[in-house]
Amino acid sequence: MILNFSKNWGRALSLVLCLATLLSLFTFSSCSKNKEVALTLNDTPISDDVAIYFIDQATTELGFDARKSVLEEKTIELASGYFKTNSLAHAHGITLSLDEKVGVSEKVDATWSIFGGYYSKIGVTRETLTKIFTADAYRDKLILAYYDKGGPEEISQNRLYANFKTNYVVFQAITGYFTTSDLEGNSVQLPQSEIETLILKFQNMKNMVNAGEQDMEGAADYLSESGIQCSVQTVVLHKDDTSYPAGFFRKVQTADKKRSTVIASNEYIFLVLPGEANAKSTFFKEKKVEIIKNIVGSGIDKTINNAYEVEGDIDSSSFNSYFALIKGVKKK
Repeated sequence: MILNFSKNWGRALSLVLCLATLLSLFTFSSCSKNKEVALTLNDTPISDDVAIYFIDQATTELGFDARKSVLEEKTIELASGYFKTNSLAHAHGITLSLDEKVGVSEKVDATWSIFGGYYSKIGVTRETLTKIFTADAYRDKLILAYYDKGGPEEISQNRLYANFKTNYVVFQAITGYFTTSDLEGNSVQLPQSEIETLILKFQNMKNMVNAGEQDMEGAADYLSESGIQCSVQTVVLHKDDTSYPAGFFRKVQTADKKRSTVIASNEYIFLVLPGEANAKSTFFKEKKVEIIKNIVGSGIDKTINNAYEVEGDIDSSSFNSYFALIKGVKKK
């Protein structure tokens, strides 16, 4: 195995040992058995569940009609990226915080709730997804390790914050709806009289917030007591986010940061209090990974890919069996 990023033999030796430990995480618990495995990396067998996951990803990306040799190459490429990400993260001493682990768990739960039935049929478990999504979380932390303050390819905090100010707005919002559901569950417009009443209530709350007579929490409580089920949300919105009506971002970005405003569309009405987030705020810090991705694109993937040389090999017979299983389940 070639380690490209260090000339220090002591560090190189420790990294080799680290890689050996990492590879052990991917192997079968009974490696001594004479069992053919679908995928090996650097002559080390990869566990069935991880191999199947990446075979499935390859078929999803390229389709079942792709040549088997191309699908095998794509499987090796995807699995190698996963392995390299874990290896480089461990080499840098990167670990996940409790909140980050919770984030991984929530992502697993959300994915399993949609695809769990399918994954169970092809041999992918919740534990498999936890391995994969943990590597995704490591990738994000590698982005910070390389490009944030003190990293070898550091991007200045001024540049990161300027990007944040240009592309994000921070605000508190209370949302009302000009629509309701009929008996068949279809969305229908409220009667005009109810729409006008709702607008008047939001305008009154805006005036009270700006006069200092209510804060946003108090405004939400008042509206809820009057029959409008709502709460205050603090939002960090990217300019390309389509979860709010067209033009919403620009209106918040140009609004007075010290005064609340009412923004309405055909379906919604919002009471919005724009906010300021300085470079020390949690809002800015939480968006750093996204900001860096916007600036450097796939730069971290090149760094990860160049960190190690990994030789992959696929057993065609095992690959064909898993391919047939995946195809059969998907075609049902």
